[in-house]
Amino acid sequence: MNNVNLVGRLAKDPIARDFSDTRITEVILVTERPRIRDGKVEKDPETGYPVKDAEFHKVTIFNGMGMGVRSHKKKGDVLAINGRIHYSRWNDGEGQTRYGCEIIAGEVEFL
Repeated sequence: MNNVNLVGRLAKDPIARDFSDTRITEVILVTERPRIRDGKVEKDPETGYPVKDAEFHKVTIFNGMGMGVRSHKKKGDVLAINGRIHYSRWNDGEGQTRYGCEIIAGEVEFL
């Protein structure tokens, strides 16, 4: 099963691209997770709170669902995404093989 659930903040405003029959909205979603060292959650020595690491996820949202995100969300807003992981491979202009990973959104919830 290829299913991804993410809750995070937008790293920047949504980017819109319109093609002849498809509208694509791309967002970068930032999620946080606790930093683990030696099998334990690392804590900040000054505050005692867990240290968190940020992870950045490229999310592609199609058509009407993306239009809602474009119209109502901006940098810093919180979204919940349910989707799937999509891997791609291509050759760049210099003939080098490149790889990419993105989340294709199936559902988007405004939080």
